[in-house]
Amino acid sequence: MRIRKIFAPVILIAVLASCNPLKQMQTHQNSMKESFDAGNHNQVLMAFNQLENYHETKESSVSLDYIKMAAKSALEVEKYTQAEELLKKWKSKSDDFEAVKLLGEVYQKTGKNDKEYNLWSENFDRIESEEMKKEIGSRLFAIEMEKKEYNKALDRARKMPPMSDPKIVFLRVQALEATDQTDEAREVNNALLKKNPEFKPALEWKAGDIYERAEKWYKAEMSEYNKNPEYTAYVYLKRELKKISSMYRQSRDIFEKLHQEKPGNEKYIKYLKNIYLRLEMREEATKMDMLLKNQR
Repeated sequence: MRIRKIFAPVILIAVLASCNPLKQMQTHQNSMKESFDAGNHNQVLMAFNQLENYHETKESSVSLDYIKMAAKSALEVEKYTQAEELLKKWKSKSDDFEAVKLLGEVYQKTGKNDKEYNLWSENFDRIESEEMKKEIGSRLFAIEMEKKEYNKALDRARKMPPMSDPKIVFLRVQALEATDQTDEAREVNNALLKKNPEFKPALEWKAGDIYERAEKWYKAEMSEYNKNPEYTAYVYLKRELKKISSMYRQSRDIFEKLHQEKPGNEKYIKYLKNIYLRLEMREEATKMDMLLKNQR
């Protein structure tokens, strides 16, 4: 009987503590803090779920600090759907730029380009770091290129600091070409190759550009000569064909280099076959023709 009298108050206190709503909330909050500091992000999310359930029963809201912890933890363990939802809550409750930054990261990792584009378009002027402006500007530029909004992409490129990433610079070359600004595209591509002489997309573009210009010039000269095939016209044609042949050789040298690195690339083989024919290198043209037939 005496033992019961001693332990009864202790049991009562324990029961009362476990039933204390404030104590429950503090327990979940402490669990989140300790787990977050220890880098146990899955445990953070479990504790946050309990905290959310508590607040739902009380018709109250989880404080911002715990939403932040949960959002960062969800991002760490790649639970992107949950991270997106939590970051939106964080962003709606606070003007904290970190929420924008992390939400942009989630959108990029999950391929939600439209959402990423809209987010950064709305918040671009808030970026203070020049390095980050360059990074995000390049990302927006790349998305505009994916959407084939070439004029918009070029307007952005003109306002941005000089681009250094060859992949981004080459996107500008493609945008200029798509908007019939071929001369400027050629200038930008040549400048790109001066800094990155082995950058394959730019080498391929240069070789193709030289070839297309040579073809256009060759066909124009032959058409003009065929209208009036006299001796004087022939002499003039021969002189022009020397210049045109020089262009074909420039294109050939680049395509041969690219072909060596990727011998199965059908595009390179086709270009080389046509160039060899123009340069009257019939044996080489036949080899390219055989390669094409073997690929079919």
